[in-house]
This record gives sequence, C-alpha cells and structure tokens, in this order.
Amino acid sequence: MMPDRATAHFSYSDPRVVHITETEDGAVAILMRMPAPLALLPGDWQGTEETRLPPFGARVGDQIVLDPQTLRDDETAFHQLLSEGLTVWIDGSPQGATIGRTKLWHDADRPTFGTAKSASRTLDRDVPSTLLPYFDTTLDVEFLIADGSLTPPLHITSDLGRNFQVMEQFGTVVKLHRDSGTETRVMIGVLDAEFDGVVTPLQRLVSIAWIGAEHIYLGFDHLAMILLIAIAAISWRQALLWASAFTVGHVVTLAAGLYGYAPQAAWFIPAIELLIVSSIVAAGIAIVLRLPHVMTWPALFVVGLIHGYGFAAAASVALFAGEVDATALVAFALGLELCQLAVYLAILPIMILLDRMVTSNGVRWRMPVALVLAGAAGVSVLQQLMQITGFSVA
Repeated sequence: MMPDRATAHFSYSDPRVVHITETEDGAVAILMRMPAPLALLPGDWQGTEETRLPPFGARVGDQIVLDPQTLRDDETAFHQLLSEGLTVWIDGSPQGATIGRTKLWHDADRPTFGTAKSASRTLDRDVPSTLLPYFDTTLDVEFLIADGSLTPPLHITSDLGRNFQVMEQFGTVVKLHRDSGTETRVMIGVLDAEFDGVVTPLQRLVSIAWIGAEHIYLGFDHLAMILLIAIAAISWRQALLWASAFTVGHVVTLAAGLYGYAPQAAWFIPAIELLIVSSIVAAGIAIVLRLPHVMTWPALFVVGLIHGYGFAAAASVALFAGEVDATALVAFALGLELCQLAVYLAILPIMILLDRMVTSNGVRWRMPVALVLAGAAGVSVLQQLMQITGFSVA
C-alpha cells in the first residue's frame, strides 16, 4: 500500500577527509574520502521520504545496493558528477581538475586514510567488484590538477550535500601538505577551506594550537565536561587539577590515534561517542547526588581517554601527517589547555556572583545546571542508541 522508500542517510560520525599534496611529476593531487551517497545523490534528495531509486543504485530484495561495475560502465557520467562537485582556486585562479583513481569500500572494510601516504596506498589497492550497501559505502577519489602549485594561496570548495539535513553535523578535515609542513582546516557543513601562501614553522604551530582551542568551544561534549568540572570542584586549584587530568587523558589517546592504536572497525566510533555522552550524564548525576568519590582526577583522566579517542578516531588522525610530529602535538595540547583556562577565567566571575545570590533556603544553582547538562547529554545518549540500533519513533 505504501511506496518503497530508499533509506537515504550516511554516517556523519566519520568526517570527510581531504589531502592536498604534490605528485612526483609536479601535479597537485587532491585525495578525498567521503560517504559515497554524498557524491552520488542529487541535491534535491528527500532523505527517508524519498521514493526514487538513487543514482547508480539497484534494488536487491529490500536493500538498495551500489554496483561498482555500473560506475565503471558509465565512467564519463560518474567522473563528470565528481568534477562538478569540487572547485579549486590557486592564487585566485580557478583550476580544472581531472579524475584519477577511485575506489569504493564497504564502511566496515575501508583501509586507513589518515595520512597522504596511506591515502595514496589505499587508492592503489585492488577492490573486489561486489555489490555494496548503498548507504554504507565509502568513496575514495583522486582529483588531479596538472599545472598547479601548492606555494600560492589555495581555496577549495564543494556544494555536495548543501541541502542535506545531515550536513549540519557532518565534519570535514582538509590537510594541505607542503614541504614546509602540514596545515589543517576543520569545518562542519559543506566544504569551504582557504589556505594562505607558504607559512613559517611558527605560523603552522600557532595554527595547530588554534585547532586545539577550537576543539573546546565547538564541541558540546568537551565544553560540558569543563563546566561540570568547574561546578563540582571545591576550589580553583582542584578544578585546574581535574581539568589537567582530563586534558592529559585526551592528549594520550590523541597521540595513540596518531600512532595507529585506534580500532578501525565500524562499531568503534559509535561506541566511543556513546561513552562520551554517557560520561557527561554520569558526571552530572554524580554532582546532583553529591557523590564526591566519582569526580576525582583518576576518574577524569579515564574520561579524558575516552573523549580523546573519540576525537582521534573521528577527526584528529587527520591533524598530522606522516610521522608523528611531537612539536605539533604539544602545540595542539597547549592550545587545548589555554582555551580551557580561558573558559574557567570567563565563568569564574559568574560563578562567584551566583554563589552569592542563589543560596537562599539551601537551594544552590550548581545542581540544577549539572542536571540540565546531564539531561542534554541524556538526549544525545538516546539519539546515539537509536542511530546504532536503527530504531525510529516515526
């Protein structure tokens, strides 16, 4: 009685990863990993309400599949679709890009793509020509600009997915690999990254430190934990000790991710994201129920490990390239710590004022704030569980 619906989704827990580098023959290569539906679906796709069969898709039983052979048979249309989805300016001039190597992977089987070298090796690998679940497929593609150069300013944009609701939470990491070092841009939403001309090593480290600072105020999870630490501590010395333990744990698993000690299985990132929001719920409840033995620096170190692995597995693998650069890691951690300190300094006057004003009748403001943060994280827990299990209230 009801029309068949194609479940039009793709995961936004894994970011789109873009490496921009030079080939041995002097061309500029842009190596990009993204969910295949992001590249293949038309801009007017209606998500779960869509009744059309997606482009290059086929129906096998109740499942929508993608046949790699279909893309090879219609390679001209496929390459044109990819080319139209990317615009690159070098030194203010638009550049025409041709399509090089392409690979399709099941999300659970894709090799690592965290560095330019691993991305290039991935594009050289042989892939069995088997049917793939359309909305659980990853596309790796190489764009080539024959007469390009990475020395001048560079601007790269893409309109892919601009009208998709999921783009509001979809991350992109763009890495520009130059002889002077690697520069990174991280964004939520459509791809739009600009790079200045060649920068000095100091400017690069400052840029990485700024990325560390951005991680604080762009993410609910880290900011919520900082606020919970602040309102649970009985002194600012204790708050800084707890926050430092949280940061050290965060940096440990960031470094572990850079060294490749992060599971590549598809279940890992959803599990870590669930643990992250669950840790916020637990911290908020501990404050409300006045359980001081829960909020300790060893416990917060462990929580930092969890939060750090989420960042390392999902995005920070792409913050550094090739061999781990200890100075870049230190710069990132310093930016993280300084931003945390700035947050504490900003909220200190507010906390002092509230402590003086909201203490009548034994009612304090800290527990209601902790309850609100725990409640917000609890909603995220339910959303994560629904996404993992595929349950929907609709």
